[in-house]
Amino acid sequence: MTLLNSNKPINYIIGSGASEEGCVSDDIKLKQQYSKADQADVTQFEHDNNNNYRNKEDNKVNNRKKDDKIQPQPQPQQQTQPQTQQQQQPSFKPTSEKELYNISKEDKARDLKNRYTSTKRTTEIISVTLFSIFLAISVYRMLTWHFVKNIWIFLSSTVLAMFLADFFSGIVHWAADTWGSLDTPLVGNSFIRSFREHHVVPTQMTHHDVIETNGDNCMLTVPILAITALGDITMDSTYNMFLMSFLVNLCFWVSLTNQIHKWSHTYKVHPFVGFLQKSGIILSKRDHAIHHRNPFDKYYCITNGWLNPWLASINFWKRLENVVTLLTGVLPRTDDGAWCGIPSSQ
Repeated sequence: MTLLNSNKPINYIIGSGASEEGCVSDDIKLKQQYSKADQADVTQFEHDNNNNYRNKEDNKVNNRKKDDKIQPQPQPQQQTQPQTQQQQQPSFKPTSEKELYNISKEDKARDLKNRYTSTKRTTEIISVTLFSIFLAISVYRMLTWHFVKNIWIFLSSTVLAMFLADFFSGIVHWAADTWGSLDTPLVGNSFIRSFREHHVVPTQMTHHDVIETNGDNCMLTVPILAITALGDITMDSTYNMFLMSFLVNLCFWVSLTNQIHKWSHTYKVHPFVGFLQKSGIILSKRDHAIHHRNPFDKYYCITNGWLNPWLASINFWKRLENVVTLLTGVLPRTDDGAWCGIPSSQ
């Protein structure tokens, strides 16, 4: 029965080169040669051997049980927990631009996300808080003078502020995309990091909350809003009223720039935001899509995009890059191209 239940072939169990019929006939011949006493001795010998074999197997099983008690196997949860912790950590530490080309997009995105520190978060919270306070005070001061009578001052200053805010957004965007790296002092890991993350995973910013989205822009406007809110500015002349309105509007649109940028990457926005995009009051998705074509070297203005066609028609950004390269010898977008996997020849 043991032979029939085995998974091995019969010839392998019986022996190499032997057949089943040959082995059976050999057993009959041997048994005929034994006497009854000899056959009894043989039977007893086989019985003892079987008992010894069973005792050895029982000892092996008992030893295994003892080993299992001494060294228990880890549970599946204990095995997966270190792997999860390892996945949360950056899986690489790039030391050169050449190494970045050989790293996967997922590892790059994970590394850039992990560089968002608690210190950076605290700075953004303070910036947004101060911006909100100073903006409210500045708007209140504007409403104290005859606002309806001087509405033309407000409207004209608003249009001018929107143009200038769009140009400022282009300058900052172009500078962060084109020059510097994460190792740049002061602004590398805190400011340029977000631009690199955006080109590696453009939709990642749609998952940022209000603080992370607008913290940097609010920080830029706080010094000016502090002056308009707390400074000794009298509204006794048209010039002062225009200057006050212009500065407050400029800070407002600068602070809103990255939020507008976020909306241009959001699949479904509020109907009012969609109306502003389609009417051209703020940056539209179609216009910003031009910037995200490799190698990301045009249409940098992201507040309303009004200046993008004009600046592209005179090749403004390329000419500006040539001037910087001529003065410094640094090639544009080398670091950004390495993060995005774009060869420097482009």
